[in-house]
Order: sequence, then structure tokens, then C-alpha cells
Amino acid sequence: MKNRPIQPLLAAIASGVLLASAGCKPTAVESAPHEPNYLYARAIEIKEDVVLEQPLNDSQELLKEWFGTLDEPKLPPLFAEDDYKELLSTANLEIAAGPPAATVEPGEKGLYRQLCASCHGESGQGRGPVAASQNPYPREFRHGIFKYKSTARKNKPVKADIARALRKGLSGSQMPLFNKLPDAKINALVDYVVFLSIRGEFERKILFNAATELDLDKDRVFNVSLKGSNESEPKKQFDGQIESAAEILTAIADAWVESNDGVEEFELPSFPIVGSETTDNKAALEESIAKGRKLFLSEEAACAKCHGESARGDGKQLPDYDDWTKDWTSKIDISPTKLDSLMPLMALGGMKPQPLKPRNIVEGKFRGGREPMDIYRRIRYGIVGSPMPAAAIIKSSDDKGINEVDIWHLVNYVLSIAEPESTIAAN
Repeated sequence: MKNRPIQPLLAAIASGVLLASAGCKPTAVESAPHEPNYLYARAIEIKEDVVLEQPLNDSQELLKEWFGTLDEPKLPPLFAEDDYKELLSTANLEIAAGPPAATVEPGEKGLYRQLCASCHGESGQGRGPVAASQNPYPREFRHGIFKYKSTARKNKPVKADIARALRKGLSGSQMPLFNKLPDAKINALVDYVVFLSIRGEFERKILFNAATELDLDKDRVFNVSLKGSNESEPKKQFDGQIESAAEILTAIADAWVESNDGVEEFELPSFPIVGSETTDNKAALEESIAKGRKLFLSEEAACAKCHGESARGDGKQLPDYDDWTKDWTSKIDISPTKLDSLMPLMALGGMKPQPLKPRNIVEGKFRGGREPMDIYRRIRYGIVGSPMPAAAIIKSSDDKGINEVDIWHLVNYVLSIAEPESTIAAN
């Protein structure tokens, strides 16, 4: 008998997913499990025309074996190897994970659920109890994508990027700043965010692998046996696809280990940058700003298409959505505006699609930071997961696009028209 596809209103799902979406918490249980990624599983079912009920169930056994539970996190065996043992600290995970402290001030344990889960969700699913009221929505970590980072577009962020977001918040969003937390607690939260991201991306990839590589009428993703020969030390045997799963996890871990290799150092230009002007270089700065404005309005840089000629986010580009939304809408051929068609997926954890608003540059709220190098990287790399593209860097003057010096002119223009940070703080 063929397995039923994942249904959005099953009681088992409704008790967890729908209550969490409404801001209610299920009854606490010992060693609470992570929420399975029902939304992605259903999206893959639709796209690949398969049934993933059994692979989803099987994958949860492996995820629990390798990553533990919400209250008792574990590191997969891979992370004991020399190449990976410095990536995550078990001690940090134990500080961040677990039930939150019953105090207003951050406790010694349970930091993530005390400070972060109300927005980002207990499993990093981006759908905590207060998430639906926010615009933009809180970040979901399970994709393995982070928008604001110092590394190249294809690379994972370095841990310092996540720590910075915690300490400074994200201007123009509801992500607060935790600048009073000691470094030890910041580091614990950073490790836990990376942990949730690795776990979530691994779950997505083994489900995708099951949908595209296996004969689901014959193969089980993982054949799990909870009973071993020694009942006092039950062992779990994962047959069939365990080798493939290990390869998938290794590739994800490698990407995090190698993230530092993606940090590029860019030379400052010969002309002054906003904030470093003097009486002697004022004319050179004004010339650079004028060049930046011309580039901003040009077809080569194409900034005004989205941000508008006024740079207030009022360009004529059609509304667009981030990759987290497209993952379960346009990528499976359902328009983000077709709410009737999306309701079954929203019941499984999808948030009502919100069209993105291009940044109002004049307002001066730059979520990735407003240092000149921050702005340079946003233009140079674009913003991963959003419609903001990387700059089309030309190799010769005959090509269409901009060069690296042009980006510094754009940085000067952007900083020259943006509200000063002191004004934003005062408001």
C-alpha cells in the first residue's frame, strides 16, 4: 500500500506546528525533539512528485542519533575528527540549548530559547511565537544561508559575522542588539546558531537526496534498529544510505570549516572615503561622490532600478521575494500571491509571503553595517538569499558593468546621502 503524502492538518502536526505558529507552546516533554521540516518535505513532494512520509520519519531517527534533542544537543561523530573538532564546542551547545531560565536576566543555560526562540523558533525554523507579526520575518537558519557576512557570496559566514549581528543587531529590523552579554554567552549562541544551521541544512539535503536519488517504493532512507545484542547498551544500525548521509554532512561541515578562506581583503582607494575628509581632500571627495551618483543612476550599476532615483527604495522594479519564500512558492510553480494555493503549505510552517522592500538608503539603516567596507561588500557580493545581486565587475573597459574603483565611488555616494548614525539613534 502506497504511503500517504504529508498532510497539513494531521493531529500530530497540528499539535506542534500550528500551535507554535499561533504563539502557543506544546506541553513540555523531557528531551523535546526538534520540529521536522514538514514544509520543505511537502515542497519537495510537489516538485518531484514523490511521497516523503517514510523518508521524513526515517531521517528524524538519524538526526536525533547524530544531533540529539532540543534539551540534550549532541555532535555527530564526524565532529570528533581533527579537521572539525574546533568548529563547535559541546560546552557552548550546552550553555545555549535546553529549557530557558525562569529569570528576566539571561541564565547560565537555555540562552537560545530564552533570547532567540520567540522569533527564530526553537529549531531555527524562523517561526517563533512572535515571528508572524514582523516584517521582515526572522531568519530561518535551516537553509544554511546568511545574508550579512564578510565572506564572498558562495561562502558560509565566519563566526565573527554572526557574533556581530548579535552584538549590534540588524538596523531596520526587529533583531535587537545583545551588547551587554559577555563574550562567553555570545560565543555559545554563535555556536548554537551554526549547529542549528548545519543540522537544518543536513535535514534538507538528505530529504532532497531521498526524493531524487532513491527508489522510494523499494528503498528505505535509513533502516533503524533500536535493539542491539546488549540490551544495556542498545545500538542503532543505519543501513542503506548512511554512507551517503555522512558524505552530505561532511560537505556541509567542510563549507563551515573553510569559511575563513572566503574573507577577501580589498584595498582602499586613492581618493578619500566619507568620514575621512579634510580641508585638503574635500574637493576629491566631492568629485568621488558625484561619480558615485552618476553610477547609481546608470544602467551599468542599475542601482536606481530597485532603490529609485531618489534612493528611497521606490524604484520601478516589480515586487520580489527572498529565497526562503521562493523555496516553497515559485520554485515549485506556485505564485507567492496565490494564498489559496499556499494555505496547505502555510499550515505546515510557511509564513504568509511578504514582498521585499528595497533599502531606503537615505534612511540610513544598513542591516549589514554602515562602515565603508560593509557597504563595499554589500555592493560587491550582493546579498545572498535576496534579489540584491553581486556587482558585475568588468575586466576591460569594453565590457558592460563597473570596476572595483567604481564601487568605492558608489560607497561614497551612499554614505553621503544616508542619515548619520547619530540621527538614527536619536530617533
